[in-house]
Amino acid sequence: MNNSKQLTAEQLKNPDILEKIRKLAEPIIWHMQTKEAYNLALNLEKSLVAANLKGIEPELDKSYQDLINKLKLTALPMLNNEQTIQIVNEHFLDGLKDNIDMKNRLAAKLFSLPLTPRDEFRQQLQRAIKSNQQKIGPWSIEQWLADYNNFIEPSKRTNISPREYLIQNHQASTLAEDDKNKLYTLFHIYDHFLLVTPVVSEEEIRRISGQATRPTISTKATPSPAPSQSSPPSDIQPAPLSAPKSSPQTSSPSPTRPLKTVPPSSRPTESKLGRRDIYQEPIEESTRPGQIEPKIEGNIVDLKR
Repeated sequence: MNNSKQLTAEQLKNPDILEKIRKLAEPIIWHMQTKEAYNLALNLEKSLVAANLKGIEPELDKSYQDLINKLKLTALPMLNNEQTIQIVNEHFLDGLKDNIDMKNRLAAKLFSLPLTPRDEFRQQLQRAIKSNQQKIGPWSIEQWLADYNNFIEPSKRTNISPREYLIQNHQASTLAEDDKNKLYTLFHIYDHFLLVTPVVSEEEIRRISGQATRPTISTKATPSPAPSQSSPPSDIQPAPLSAPKSSPQTSSPSPTRPLKTVPPSSRPTESKLGRRDIYQEPIEESTRPGQIEPKIEGNIVDLKR
């Protein structure tokens, strides 16, 4: 079915057409496709008015109206203020019955307004839901909210207040589990969106309205921290405790010629070699500051002859 095409009375009277429209609407409602839900609800409503189906097939007309209400609740951010007030006042519970995320839909609608108009509209929504006559168990939404406000005053409520009410209130504790969940959601939405004017960051708005982008997982490896200079590398074994001490006259090796580390098993021991043979590379001795080089006088004898 084309969302932009109105249906004739003959088509609307066909139950098969209703089933086709329901199947078309299911993914739109499930995925909260606001624009598609708005267009489909608008065209169905126009088709019903033109066909006057209520006077011809009242039961079929009611089925279409129920579907239109679900689509309108899904399209709540696109409805004008008057339509939103009406749907909340008359059909708020329909959204909870059909697992529509009403918190998401109301948040998206409220945050589409600047702060001052948002506060005025929030008060209108509060009055609309406080006068809602749809029932959860034996009481209407109006009765549940009145009793909840008497249970604990709004200024003293916390995030666990709805749960405390469900446990301590006799009427609430006897509800079926599904109704308890609806009542909890009702109280949570009322406290966080309709009791006070919500003010949050843009990022929070995108998250609540389901528009936040998914965090990307970086494919780059995290650089490992540089090894501590005080700890020797794992492939170099520390010298044994019995290693001989270096000669006091021997200075540090030149920085341009690094000293090779010989594994302990292959080092010559002092019993086999002299002390001067311990180091495998020659070490250049530098003249200490202030030291006077002795002058060699006299004849130099060549000992190699």
